[in-house]
Amino acid sequence: VENMEVLAQATPITMGWCIDCHRKTQVQFAGNDYYTKLHEDFKKNMKKGEQFTVEKIGGTECAKCHY
Repeated sequence: VENMEVLAQATPITMGWCIDCHRKTQVQFAGNDYYTKLHEDFKKNMKKGEQFTVEKIGGTECAKCHY
């Protein structure tokens, strides 16, 4: 925003856009102690090739953002 000459909306910011991002975005664990136990538990139960995304920790539950 600081570098925009004219302020413009870059994405649609719809529920579908948000949910799609939460399904694809992998959780960043490095230096984030909050996720350490979640990640350890997930690794124990994950299927081969499965990724730990925001969706896996409730990121598609409406109340997480809309409260």
